[in-house]
Amino acid sequence: MYSIERLLVVLDLNEHDEVVYEYVNRMSRVVTFDSILFLHVADNLDIPKQLVEKYPGLIPPIDQSIKGAIKTNIDKYEGIRNIKNIEIEILDGVKLQTISKVVRDNDIDLLVINRSDTHDSEITFLQKLARTITCSIALIPPTIPEEINNLLVPIDFSKNSYMALEYALRISADRPEMNILGLHILKMPSGYFKTGLSYDEFAEELKKNAEQELALFLKENKTDASAFKMHYRLKKSDSIPYMINRFSFSNQIDAVVMGSRGRNTLSSFVLGSITEALIDRDQYLPLIVIKNKDKNMKLWDALLEL
Repeated sequence: MYSIERLLVVLDLNEHDEVVYEYVNRMSRVVTFDSILFLHVADNLDIPKQLVEKYPGLIPPIDQSIKGAIKTNIDKYEGIRNIKNIEIEILDGVKLQTISKVVRDNDIDLLVINRSDTHDSEITFLQKLARTITCSIALIPPTIPEEINNLLVPIDFSKNSYMALEYALRISADRPEMNILGLHILKMPSGYFKTGLSYDEFAEELKKNAEQELALFLKENKTDASAFKMHYRLKKSDSIPYMINRFSFSNQIDAVVMGSRGRNTLSSFVLGSITEALIDRDQYLPLIVIKNKDKNMKLWDALLEL
């Protein structure tokens, strides 16, 4: 069973951290975590050693003052306070590399980070981070819904999409008010007319076939179809990321949970194009990208041996 026990929460020490704290606090009410590591990567600690030696008062014990500020914020949230193991780290270094190393060294299951900055450089950073880290990642927008009751899981019947569905079902297990919605995008083949069926008739055939795939998908994974509600949409001129966002808006979705890659892939170490596009566009909902951490760690170890 896919489980998330160890969290890494990246803080920027700005007003957007408050939303990240609130999201983690809500998660802690429905999921039992073993530990949470709060991390701030401090760029301003990179001061030449010679200047520090010449002017000892140039740098106060900033790591301790930052830890104190983070501890004060943590104490505001009851759900977080109840986590048995909480650590705070202030590290100096390149943000992308530092976060990736902390994820590996601490066997992190889920990285939580805000996506409040929509500048191209920040979007590129988040895409690189989501692409290279070995664990799952939750991207938190500037605002989150007051209640997270409706989760959307895009499903393409792959193993990774089942991991996303399993995560969503686990969250909702003790919350009868929570709804899980599955979404499968049907794609019309260009040569459908050769079958002799009309566009609408072949679209119906696509849906019937997808329903059969879903039944097999659930049977193989021993999952009850009544645990969530499945939806099908036919792709026409719109892109799949746009369709996911439009479906989310129309169905009052509070968060999107999806696998990092779809069918016919060897690893979830990198992202699929749809996931990357969702990070790139104006994503107004929390986006949780589920990765196969164990497989990624094995791949990472193999790469290190080369």
